[in-house]
Amino acid sequence: MPLLQVKNLTKRFGGLKAVNNVSFDIHSDEIVGLIGANGAGKTTLFNLISGILHPEGGDITLDGRPLNQLSPPRRSLAGLGRTFQIVRPFAMTVLENVMVPLLARDPHMGKAREEGMQVLALLRLEHLADTQPDSLTLAQRKRIEVARALATRPKLLMLDEVLAGLNPTEISENLPIIRQVHEQGVTIFIIEHLMDALMAVSQRVLVMDQGAIIASGTPQEVTSNECVIKAYLGEETPNC
Repeated sequence: MPLLQVKNLTKRFGGLKAVNNVSFDIHSDEIVGLIGANGAGKTTLFNLISGILHPEGGDITLDGRPLNQLSPPRRSLAGLGRTFQIVRPFAMTVLENVMVPLLARDPHMGKAREEGMQVLALLRLEHLADTQPDSLTLAQRKRIEVARALATRPKLLMLDEVLAGLNPTEISENLPIIRQVHEQGVTIFIIEHLMDALMAVSQRVLVMDQGAIIASGTPQEVTSNECVIKAYLGEETPNC
């Protein structure tokens, strides 16, 4: 059974179908990328899966459990972790930011502190544990966002443009961290506009255009797909 199953998911905003009858599966231990032009529906799809938005049709299942009727906090408890494009860390230390979701599950302070430090070490932030986030770089704050999501102990971690706004050096430093998180047994679903970076880290890629999935496959298959070429480059292709 796939870890995540999305079937016929639909969401409208007025007359616009932002997500149009979308279906796909994600299996355990995959890294699946999601690409598409601005306005393709990627973040709306993430918001539907994480419960911020409610679909007008379709079903979402995580590890065999239906999610449609669950609130975002209950989806988190069910194993769904998610980051956001705009990072907003709490006005507390880096470690305390990571301890918040841990304490929501288990109020034992010492255990939360220990596990929080383990999460920070995985994200290479342990040396900043007692630092206030507002003094850090954007790249470091984005890692805090990932650390907080990891602290929910997710089965599926959804990363929404965690590389956006970073310089090439910062991107090259963060790609191995994403792979290391995956090696810890976390399945990853990632949105990214930086196609080269996403293709480098993803095992499989979904492509959205005008609210629909128009291609799915390995990075090599997707980049040679005629419909993807048309969606990204505007080139005429005979089969799209």
